[in-house]
Amino acid sequence: MEQGVSEQASRSDLVGRIGWLANRLASMSPSEIAFRMGEQVKREVSRRHRPNFAAMLAGAIDDIPRLPGLADGLADIADDGLRGQWRHLTEEMAQGRYVALGVTWPGQPGLPDWHLDPVTGRRWPNDVYCYDIAYRHNAEMGDVKYVWELNRLQYLQPMAALAALDDDDDLAIEVVRHLESWLAANPPYQGINWSSGIELALRVVSLLVVSSLIGQRAFGEAFQHRLHQTLAAHGFWLHRYPSRFSSANNHLITEGGALYLLGRLVPALRSAGRWAAEGKRILERELLRQFHDDGVGAEQSPTYAAFSLEWLLLCAVVGERTGYPWSETAWRRIGKAGQCLRAMTDANGNQPRIGDDDEGRVLCSDLETGAYVNTIMGCIALATKKPDLAPPVVSPHLAHAAFGRPDPAARPGFEFRHFDQGGYTAVREWCGGEECLWVIDHGPLGYLSIAAHGHADSLAVWLHLNGRPVLVDGGTYLYHSGADWREHFRGTIAHNTLSIGGANSSITSGPFNWSHKAECRVLRLRERPEDWLIEAEHDGFFERYGFRHRRRLERAAAGSVQIVDSLYGSGSEVPVEIGFLLAPDLTVTNTSTGWMVADAQRRLLTISHRGPLQSWVESGLDKPKRGWHSQAFGQKVAVQRLVFAGKMGAEQSAAFALATRFD
Repeated sequence: MEQGVSEQASRSDLVGRIGWLANRLASMSPSEIAFRMGEQVKREVSRRHRPNFAAMLAGAIDDIPRLPGLADGLADIADDGLRGQWRHLTEEMAQGRYVALGVTWPGQPGLPDWHLDPVTGRRWPNDVYCYDIAYRHNAEMGDVKYVWELNRLQYLQPMAALAALDDDDDLAIEVVRHLESWLAANPPYQGINWSSGIELALRVVSLLVVSSLIGQRAFGEAFQHRLHQTLAAHGFWLHRYPSRFSSANNHLITEGGALYLLGRLVPALRSAGRWAAEGKRILERELLRQFHDDGVGAEQSPTYAAFSLEWLLLCAVVGERTGYPWSETAWRRIGKAGQCLRAMTDANGNQPRIGDDDEGRVLCSDLETGAYVNTIMGCIALATKKPDLAPPVVSPHLAHAAFGRPDPAARPGFEFRHFDQGGYTAVREWCGGEECLWVIDHGPLGYLSIAAHGHADSLAVWLHLNGRPVLVDGGTYLYHSGADWREHFRGTIAHNTLSIGGANSSITSGPFNWSHKAECRVLRLRERPEDWLIEAEHDGFFERYGFRHRRRLERAAAGSVQIVDSLYGSGSEVPVEIGFLLAPDLTVTNTSTGWMVADAQRRLLTISHRGPLQSWVESGLDKPKRGWHSQAFGQKVAVQRLVFAGKMGAEQSAAFALATRFD
């Protein structure tokens, strides 16, 4: 029986690989196909010929690599709460209780099992050439992100910080034991942990953070040489196999960032000068490519934008502090990106979950990501000397040791921020002393030909009231092992917008590809506080159903907004579905005038409808999947979704009045 199941899984994996390859080839240009073929040749050469890592060192190793300012900044942020957080993490790791991506690893005191998948209980191979491991389509092994997350070694950052603050030699030695264990279990280019450039790049930062904080205290001469050779192996692989063409998204920023840091901070590496120059070229070029002129991250995800910005900011600050300043053009674009994130942040520091979010970060203060985007906004505010870019809430974080700790900045007045190139409009208004933040998506699906981290959310809306999410995005949940769930969470039904016949406005072709991308355009815009308006449409359904979806979002009165959805075209009547997905712990009930959304304490929102549609509430359905929300990677919960469905035709409209004040 087990053999039959295994054979069935293998066949499924093979079909998945073939489908993935076909989808990727369809998104590649002839130049990219030629590049991929050349890359495969290089991989075969590297299988047989490994470099001499000792020869990659230019000479004597005199200095311990340090991120400038990090160790000195620790004393300024070391409040009792942060120390307590780091002590708790250290105690948990001593018992093997590593927690990440919604999963707790099996508790096993001692050193980690570096290749264990905590969900399936299986071990990824560590004794084969890294590029022989088919990690994208292995149903038996599970989602490779779990094993990669542990091997980023980011949990060692706060442990090293605590050892430095407490002058704890024993803890510093324990951190080094973990590093030695990793080095022994993961020889260069063998096993799953050398398969992806982004993983190598994040591990480089962890090694540099640990070295900066406890290297002087805990590194012996022999370990120093092993560390330098390991950094050389990481740099060599990152330089040899860059992410290019359709893969040149945030991964390329991480790779360029790691090369830049190695080049600037580890001068004993023979290629340091070349890597620093190459890394800076990549970073300054990709900053202008991956962030629109208006500051929106081209991957159409605030958390991915923050992740890329953290890399860019860290490298730019290192450049400033080591005598290699970045251009004013780069700093202006970083500031613009900070303004965009700030416009989408509510009074309590929450942002709408738009597009993918896999909880990636560069400097790690806790295994829980917490207010990650806020932390990056605060660091941008200090680095660009623009204090108004700081978030309204500042939580202590290890990153503040590197960049400084900002003062919180409130947003008390009306704001209408339209990002034409990135494709969002954020409106903040105040009614009765309470903040109402609306965001609508009228932009591109994502970045480059595969738009890997975008969702089919054209014309979706998000609503935050008085610092809490109310109308939310479905979230991400899973990547490689998600299968049907991956399809659902990035599909149109999981977003607050209109679907025709349950179809997606952009058509998926695999877990990170799209075969058809909806295009949006803005039709009208009015920025007056008393009657602001945004109207846009997209063509995602036009070829299949003959209609464009048009949506108008406008202020109707104090505390009241109207949404009008219309179909424009020449097709016959079609079944439509318009959903409003509620945040967890909110309920919606039917009243004599419409629907009431509330939490346990108070009423929050009323939604009433005028038009041809019928309404009902659904939650936690599996067939078809409806009413789910993923608050963090690897987690999903059933939530209530208010549905309006029926048939609509040419120039027919469905109007919704959404009120946040009650007489």
